[in-house]
Amino acid sequence: MDFKKPELKGFSIVLLGDFNPKIFEPMWFSAQDLIREKEAQNADKRIIINEVVDFALDWIEIKVTRNRFTAQSDQEPYEAVRDLVVGAFKLLSHTPISKMGINTEAHFRIETEEAWHNFGHLLTPKDLWNEILSSPGMNSITMEETKRKDGRKGHIRVTLEPSARIMTGVFIRVNDHYEFDSNHASGCAKMVSVLEEAWNVSCERSENIIRSLVEKIK
Repeated sequence: MDFKKPELKGFSIVLLGDFNPKIFEPMWFSAQDLIREKEAQNADKRIIINEVVDFALDWIEIKVTRNRFTAQSDQEPYEAVRDLVVGAFKLLSHTPISKMGINTEAHFRIETEEAWHNFGHLLTPKDLWNEILSSPGMNSITMEETKRKDGRKGHIRVTLEPSARIMTGVFIRVNDHYEFDSNHASGCAKMVSVLEEAWNVSCERSENIIRSLVEKIK
């Protein structure tokens, strides 16, 4: 297997704001023609109560609490996730939304343990830490672009860790984070606008970041 291709990959859109979870039942999505009626009927309804909704279809998981909405999938094309979120919040346009993360995650298997360690040494040189700790090893590293090049409010955050799911693997997560006016429902319209206008750029940027990092593995 080519270790430079992800063995596992996932995608999510996470919104922070003020939500009424009970609205987001599977049959509501079906009634709005956002998913098929049969999908709604066959949904894996993990929790459906006033404070929490958590269900899964074959291609997406939806989790909603009073202050957080998450739509996540491990199946491409991820545009389907974007389309569902856009469709839902065009209908619920007065929902106050303060923040959004467009998140891409991937696990890569590295061919040898030596290459795995070398990548960790490249990311976090051990010269300093060898004087402080016995046998230091990288647990997690996060880098942040604090000033977005597109002029929008927010940041881009990249996290790398040893994979918890693949032996001699690396986990990479790109969080494309946006912030809106937390005290006004216009945050919802701004969020939808970002998903419609900046989607391709966001996805391409995340893929380029991940590719650039993985190319450093030798």
